[in-house]
Amino acid sequence: MDNLKSFLTSWLTGYNMDPVLIGLIVTTAAIIGWVLIGSIFHIAIKIFISRLKAKERHMVRRQRTVTALILALIKYMFWFVMAMMVLKEFGLDLAPILASAGILGFAVGFGAQELIKDMIAGFFIIFEGAMNVGDFVEVGTFSGTVQEVGIRRTKILNWKNELRLVNNGDIKSLTNFSGKDSVGVVEFFVSAQFDLKHFTSDQFNDLLASYTKYEVITELPSFQGVVDSQLHNLKLRVIFKTQNQKHYSIERDLRRDIQIFIQNIREETKIF
Repeated sequence: MDNLKSFLTSWLTGYNMDPVLIGLIVTTAAIIGWVLIGSIFHIAIKIFISRLKAKERHMVRRQRTVTALILALIKYMFWFVMAMMVLKEFGLDLAPILASAGILGFAVGFGAQELIKDMIAGFFIIFEGAMNVGDFVEVGTFSGTVQEVGIRRTKILNWKNELRLVNNGDIKSLTNFSGKDSVGVVEFFVSAQFDLKHFTSDQFNDLLASYTKYEVITELPSFQGVVDSQLHNLKLRVIFKTQNQKHYSIERDLRRDIQIFIQNIREETKIF
């Protein structure tokens, strides 16, 4: 930029123009130059982010989260530098401005403790890998899929399409359900008179084995036995494993099939 300013100054001086006017033109040209550089950089970042989003499905969740954070930091730092350069072109001394900004930041810090707490917590969440974009998590009583992990806030979308913004500093406890196979659990009741041998019969085993039809199943359903007993009822349990967060619909199907199986046995034995 200094070379451009020197060239313009020399070129305009050859026309015997007023030095004040020359300075104004050179300063304006330098400001326009910085704005153009900033705009080009901003467009390049937007193109890069759009291409990144197009490839999100093929990216590791951790990589997507950290990349988005780095791009945001680069963008904010770049525009800060651009603002400083424009102020410099106006002839302002940056040293006192930066010193004042430091004092102001120190003073504002006392009134922005929550903001600072959120930012520090955000850095720890991101760099410790507590959660990444696409993870299914539970924060407090709210659970859903992480849409964005920012420096200050995290966006979580639940199955009702409700978007929750959570300040990072408010995340006291976090449960991350992603990364490993999910365990599906189906519990059901039968009467105390019901013959439990039916659940170890070939008919029931064939029912459980039929769940190979689900490609997301990683471990077939298995009968665990009685997990609780009441005065007139017994609680029984069947468990299985699926790919991460793919177990909900299979739980519903298995619960339906077990109830049909029990109903058929009741009709045959007349025991309810």
